[in-house]
Amino acid sequence: MEQPPQLLVYKASAGSGKTFTLAVQYIRQLVENPSAYRKILAVTFTNKATAEMKERILSQLYGIATADAGSETYLDVLRKETGKSVADIRKSAYTALHYIIHDYSRFRIETIDSFFQSVMRNLARELELGTNLNIELNQADVLNDAVDRMIEKLDRNSPILYWLLEYIEERIADDKKWDVSKEIKGFGSNIFNEGYIEKGTGLRKKLTDPTFIPTYRKQLQDLRKAALDTMKSFSDHFIEVLESHGLRPTDLKNGAKGIGSYFNKLANGDFSDKNRNKTVEDCLSAPENWATKTSANRATIIELASTELMGLLEQAEQFRSKQHILVNSCDLSLRYLNNLRLLNSIDQEVRLQNQEHNRFLLADTNALLHGLIREGDASFVYEKIGTTIDTVMIDEFQDTSRMQWENFRLLLQESLAQKEGSMIVGDIKQSIYRWRNGDWKILAGLEKDRSLRIRSCTLDTNWRSEANIIRFNNALFTAACKVLDQRYEAEQGEPCKELQEAYSDVCQQTPKTDNQGYVKLTFLPHTEEHPYPETTLSELAAEVERLVAAGVRIQDIAILVRKNNKIPAVADYFDQNTAYRVVSDEAFYLEASLAVCMLIDGIRYLAQPEDRIAQARLAVNYQREVLHRETDLNTLLLDGVDNYLPAGFLLQTGELRLMPLYELMERLFDLFQLQELPAQDAYLCAFYDAVTAYLQDHSSELTAFLTYWDEKLHEQPIPSGEVDGIRILSIHKSKGLEYHTVLIPYCDWKMENETNNHLLWCSVQGTGKDTDIPPFNELDLAPINYSSSMGASVYRDSYLDERLQLWIDNLNLLYVAFTRACKNLIIIGRAQQTNTVSGLLEDALNTMEDIGMQCSETEAAEDTETADEAEAVPVQYEFGTVCPSVPQKQHASTNRLTLPATGIAIHIESLENDIEFKQSNRSADFIRGEEEPDERNQYIRQGQLLHNLFASIGRESDLPQAIAQLRQEGILESEEREKQIAKLAQWALKHPKVKSWYDGSWELFNECAILSTDENGQLQTRRPDRVMMKDGQVVVVDFKFGKKHEAYREQVQTYMQLLEAMGYTRIQGYLWYVFANELEEVTL
Repeated sequence: MEQPPQLLVYKASAGSGKTFTLAVQYIRQLVENPSAYRKILAVTFTNKATAEMKERILSQLYGIATADAGSETYLDVLRKETGKSVADIRKSAYTALHYIIHDYSRFRIETIDSFFQSVMRNLARELELGTNLNIELNQADVLNDAVDRMIEKLDRNSPILYWLLEYIEERIADDKKWDVSKEIKGFGSNIFNEGYIEKGTGLRKKLTDPTFIPTYRKQLQDLRKAALDTMKSFSDHFIEVLESHGLRPTDLKNGAKGIGSYFNKLANGDFSDKNRNKTVEDCLSAPENWATKTSANRATIIELASTELMGLLEQAEQFRSKQHILVNSCDLSLRYLNNLRLLNSIDQEVRLQNQEHNRFLLADTNALLHGLIREGDASFVYEKIGTTIDTVMIDEFQDTSRMQWENFRLLLQESLAQKEGSMIVGDIKQSIYRWRNGDWKILAGLEKDRSLRIRSCTLDTNWRSEANIIRFNNALFTAACKVLDQRYEAEQGEPCKELQEAYSDVCQQTPKTDNQGYVKLTFLPHTEEHPYPETTLSELAAEVERLVAAGVRIQDIAILVRKNNKIPAVADYFDQNTAYRVVSDEAFYLEASLAVCMLIDGIRYLAQPEDRIAQARLAVNYQREVLHRETDLNTLLLDGVDNYLPAGFLLQTGELRLMPLYELMERLFDLFQLQELPAQDAYLCAFYDAVTAYLQDHSSELTAFLTYWDEKLHEQPIPSGEVDGIRILSIHKSKGLEYHTVLIPYCDWKMENETNNHLLWCSVQGTGKDTDIPPFNELDLAPINYSSSMGASVYRDSYLDERLQLWIDNLNLLYVAFTRACKNLIIIGRAQQTNTVSGLLEDALNTMEDIGMQCSETEAAEDTETADEAEAVPVQYEFGTVCPSVPQKQHASTNRLTLPATGIAIHIESLENDIEFKQSNRSADFIRGEEEPDERNQYIRQGQLLHNLFASIGRESDLPQAIAQLRQEGILESEEREKQIAKLAQWALKHPKVKSWYDGSWELFNECAILSTDENGQLQTRRPDRVMMKDGQVVVVDFKFGKKHEAYREQVQTYMQLLEAMGYTRIQGYLWYVFANELEEVTL
């Protein structure tokens, strides 16, 4: 019996050939059916990955078809899997490539967002969204505009105004900034959060009731006050009992630090579990522990303890834990209530603006499709998008959001009902985009999904890294999982199955038999004399020096950091203390360009004359960088900025303010001589392109453009290409890349990120647990800031789930970073730091299996005299020896689609073109008026007219038409002049040699410019009157209408030399003196 089609799921760890596997499976289907690409949908998550996948498939199809050596591996796999002959595979590959190139729009390898956009456009008519639907990708700009519009609309009668004022008063009371615009916009971004979109329907409905939030807040505040009062009553009773017997808390054992401290904390609202310390335990166990043996009131205290105080303490302890949970829950729930009211208003304003602009947000596309499918319209959606698709391939599946998966599941089910071939590729260990709604749990639970027939395969061979690095990562991450699992089990009483399943396939095989590769971990101490941040930089530089000395090229080194804010410090340190250049994508932002910044400051001078800092910056840069004059800033400010700026700029400021933006850029470029600044051309090209794109949707108003620059354009990157330096980038950006040598400094980030903007959408409603209690269950979704206080609240389940997610997130970050290295891996962390990845690494190194790592801790400690000195010594682990760089072998590939691109040097100049006015009708007569031209001017005029004629015609028969054209344009102002010029032209063309030039047998280049550079590199333009080519011979002619001159010969010789430099060999040059009808041959 034939097996039904199955969904193939590849679990592909780092370096396991995921892209190769995907490409092979795609090409296999094309080999079996060259037109199959029309029914295959392949999706991934970035434009870069999409381009790489397309390039890989097309280049391998070409390589297979043309028998390129680089495609032999693909050919071997295809031959084994399809059973076809090599000739048949090559023929199918050629046919498929031919089809795709001529039908490229149906070659559907795209991002998941792009796919859903196309779906929305297909459904626009049925959903009454309009035919010119615009899907907006920049949700941040939409949100900013909506908040600004919402605030602009406020008036005295607006409830939103009162909510805002209430919120501002709260912040002022908490000693926070009263300007809440930025925070509101930050919180407003939650309207794009999938959890809020999917589960917040009931919440949004309740928020439309203006009385709901005030009522809910009052309930929380009353509950909180009741809990505080309850616990304070225990403290009050405690004091009363003591005072009634003439005692004070300090009379008890341990005085102010004794049991009195416990009741004092209760009175102050501190109910945490830390309060139940040894003193409390002792006081609960025996009345004798309430008094010291030498106390004069010992008998009274013991009597009171046994009759009243122990019972009071026991009762307080019974209430404390419950009240602690209630107070924490109220505090967490109250924090964002004002924001929550505003969130609904922001959401409504965004919807209103979208409707006005016929715009649909990217986040809404997933939500709308999800809603349609859940409401039972799946067949309708599939009919629109899926009837042409029978194979679905999803790459980087661990980054899929739950809503995206629900939408894709439909397509997969339909494709599997038709044929085999659909596949999913992913790796839970490389899931590092949860902040984009990515959910690795989908991939983890895929095999339990009974609606799909799953066949799971694990790619367990690492083809990227050397054997020692693979062995180290296998042992380290196995041990790290055990460390985290033990922490979880100690707290929860059971092992963490999710963590164990996520890293069940962490151990990889290596195809390499030699034990190459180098790993080094350094844990630096933090002392006042040697602060950890500074010692990390010096250690990083020292490591680079050691690597270079060992034969590693600097362009083979990459530095990976957790966050971009570490990049400037590293780059500055290397710039000031080493001979090595550190390059990052941030170094290629537009704001990194001096020329671009000078253009912006020039615009600031015109649009914001009060900005003296920008004016001074512009003047200093002009003096120092363009004119190379040392200028003191203080002197410049005293003398006045204008004395240090170009005179032409100052004279034209009025005119410049009125110019269109793009033309203004070019004029400023010219006035400030920005062509003198080196290495600015790539930035300027990108900047001019960005300005052009900006002007498509905006006006040339300068202030608005400066705002756009300050908010967004300044950090637009430009392509960096190949750079000769050490690459530095974030771990997130390094995903999917590989480097010969990887250094990871500051490997010390927290395992749990407790920040002020780590928001969770929590719900206790309908859980059926003991936390499902009023008033907390009245809110369908509650915005709660993640913190450890959630552990003692009704939101404990959400806290434990998020903490586990954070553990796995940070473990995954380490995994991605450590698996980028091919040959050498060097890690620098902080010693003896708990609750960080450094602490996790130290614990894992101490418990992992012995792979032969050498630890320098023991030897270093023996050389120190005191324990404090021993703690200040770095701890180092080493494994293997440094692998030097090996010169890359140049393979002579015949695959034209994989040839490396060659860079082209460009030079930006701003050339002003004089406006050329053409006369029309009888404009020539009008311009001259009634003045009679003298004989000399008439002679010159005839020469100009004949020059125009001879330059514009290709053959003698073109003469009448050319004369008629001159008359129509008003250049020939009278019939008499027309006859005169026609007669002169016909006479001149009777010269035998000239006649042969105008017989139509030559290929002509009339007044074509020849571009060249002089000895200073300046651009030069030469324009011969007529260049003719025939049978390999080139003739260059210049028309002259005056007396002979030696300079004319030199001019023609220059033309001939330029043509010779262009590769022409048979060149003849002539001067044609038209009025004399004489030819003068010019030789080199």
